Amino acid sequence: MRVSGSDLVKFQSLLNSVLASLVMALTSFAVNAGVGEGQELYNAYCQICHGELGEGQTMGKPLTDGMANRLSDEDLLAVITDGRAGTGMVAWAGSFSDEEIFDVASYVRALQGKPGLNLATDDSGMANNPMALAGAELFNGSAGCSNCHSYDDQGGNVGPVLDGVSSRLGEDALLQVLLNPSASIASGYGAKVVEQADGTTIRGRYRNDSELAVQIQSEDGRRWVTYFKDRVKSVTDSDESLMPDVFATLGAEQQEQLLAFLNSL
Repeated sequence: MRVSGSDLVKFQSLLNSVLASLVMALTSFAVNAGVGEGQELYNAYCQICHGELGEGQTMGKPLTDGMANRLSDEDLLAVITDGRAGTGMVAWAGSFSDEEIFDVASYVRALQGKPGLNLATDDSGMANNPMALAGAELFNGSAGCSNCHSYDDQGGNVGPVLDGVSSRLGEDALLQVLLNPSASIASGYGAKVVEQADGTTIRGRYRNDSELAVQIQSEDGRRWVTYFKDRVKSVTDSDESLMPDVFATLGAEQQEQLLAFLNSL
């Protein structure tokens, strides 16, 4: 029996289709199985700190908030594997196998409403948004925003952390904060003015204000300086935000870029 070239092509095409379907089915089964194994491990070891649904507890941060959602798959695996210094997040590399860590990470993604891990590509954050990317350069560069604000655990701490700011405020409220920083000052980030005996003044974010003393954060945000009230002329509240009016000095395109970046957080 002679088989024509066209028949061989058709057979090869059919065979490729069947193999592709089989691979997809096996991959789907493996992913689902991995999520199931990950759920068992999560329930046994992780939920005590992070909550049954990743909502967070006293001892562990939420796994479904903006910051956790923006972690790349590689970073998520690294956090589970190596832990996080300075926090209660321990390294699980010595207790879980690589496969078990992968399964736990897959289950965390499921809690976040995502299909699972995709180490080949990372579509999270602002990677496909040129305006947001340009805004990030402004934020971390000439606009100087990162001197006071942080996101993804990077930046200053004189101003509020900006992870999830777009969901907390909404676009309109965020724009108003940028246009008029003093109109609404975030709780815990108010300022006081200390007038010293020689007439010089220090203005900054404060904490631990008591009858005896007040602590003012240094301009670089690295330390808190205590001023005893009986050794200075006065300590008064400031109605002005510590945030400079940088946004108003930007051109229209730069303002749109910075907004696009902040709305991607």
